[in-house]
Amino acid sequence: MSAPNHTSRALAVVVGIGLLAAGCGSGGTLSEKALTQESSTVQSLAAEGAMLARDSAAGKTTSVFTRVHSEYLQKAASKSATTLQSATTTPALRPKLKRTARVAARVNSELEQLGHASTSEQQRLARELERNAKALA
Repeated sequence: MSAPNHTSRALAVVVGIGLLAAGCGSGGTLSEKALTQESSTVQSLAAEGAMLARDSAAGKTTSVFTRVHSEYLQKAASKSATTLQSATTTPALRPKLKRTARVAARVNSELEQLGHASTSEQQRLARELERNAKALA
């Protein structure tokens, strides 16, 4: 994929996060729909990060693009992780909230590392991000 395509997708994810965060505030009580949307957002960020890490490790993207794009993704993941950490929900949804918050925190950390990672670290991060995306599927 080309750099503009990655950037367009990243901007769409960031805009989606912003809209979701505006609807949920910074935490608060999440409905089932809002929690599902947050989970989908984190899953998308992890999948996008995995693809970026794989492409970067394979030499398909420049280091500057990888650094900048991973920063966009990390900022969105950080916002989502913060929202999930401070949120509450109904007792029936608490396990999903806790699991999603844990995955969001991991994705945030992995994306933060990606921009300055070596090739072998990028390969490891790609696997971890893919695993986290699948955990929310």
